[in-house]
This record gives sequence, structure tokens and C-alpha cells, in this order.
Amino acid sequence: MCNIPLVQYPDSDTVSDIFAEIEDELGAVPSLFRVYAHHRGLLEANWHKFRAIMLHGCLSAQLKEAIGLALSSDNHCDYGIYHHSASLQMLGVVSAEILRIRTDPRHVRFSEKEQALFDLARNANSAPSDHRKHLIAAARKLGAGDEELLEALGVMELVLGFNHSAEVLGLDPNRTPHQK
Repeated sequence: MCNIPLVQYPDSDTVSDIFAEIEDELGAVPSLFRVYAHHRGLLEANWHKFRAIMLHGCLSAQLKEAIGLALSSDNHCDYGIYHHSASLQMLGVVSAEILRIRTDPRHVRFSEKEQALFDLARNANSAPSDHRKHLIAAARKLGAGDEELLEALGVMELVLGFNHSAEVLGLDPNRTPHQK
């Protein structure tokens, strides 16, 4: 049961427009964005950040969703696990690989550079005070540039914030099915 009601019918043109953008991009408006609609500025900022990081950028959608799934699993966030698993399925990732990302991420089928970026994001989530120079150096050695490093960390930052909000709010992971 969500601790703040979901906005089903926006009461402003701004929120209606953002909901329309979200629905165009994702096929549905996830519960987290329906809660954020109570604060238009927060909804707008989080939607723009989500779109810039998860829907655009230089890393593959599959890598970003895999990072999201692994971090949601690490953070014990059922809402994130559900949504990132559904997104990976829509990208054509088979169930066995999705399970491997959740339970045995050291044996996921990434390129070496993708694995280094994946490891950097997971480490930044689990040990934020570790300066992780060695992980950045390893990713650079495999060809990762500044934009890729920052995007992997941006995915971590976005997922961590969304995981915490979803858990505090008590969002039901199955409330808004993925449609696209």
C-alpha cells in the first residue's frame, strides 16, 4: 500500500504533458512518477533525469537496465527489481540471464568494458566512501571514456534514489505494468 496516493488524473497541464511524454516513451506511467506528480518540480526533474540517463546516452539500454536490476537487488527493492526485469525482458534478455544478473552478476555476459562499468556502478552503490580509483582505472584501460564512466555512475545515482523512494513510499511493484 502506497503511503502517498498515486495521481491518476493530473490537475495541471504541466503534469498532464509530462504524463503524456512518459506514456509515449514507456507505454505507461509507472507508480513512482504518479506519486511524484504531487510535486510538479520533482516530477519534471526526475522524468528529465530518467529520460537523459536511461533512454538516451552512450551506454546500451541493456547495460543500464542490468545495472538497475543488480542495484535494485543489492538494495532489496522489489519495485526496482520488477521494473528493471520487465525492461530487460522487453529488450530481449532471456529469463536465465535476468536471474544471473540478480543472483550471480560476476558471470553475466558483458564485454570486459561493460563489466568494468557494471562493477564500478555496483561498488559505488555498496561502498560510496571507497574512492574506487582502481575500478575507474580498470574501466579506462578497457576503453571507457569520461562520458561512459559518468553515465554508469548516473544510472547508479538514479536507481539508488528511486529505490529508496519506492521503498519508503511502499510502492507496489506490480501496480503499473510495462506495456512497451
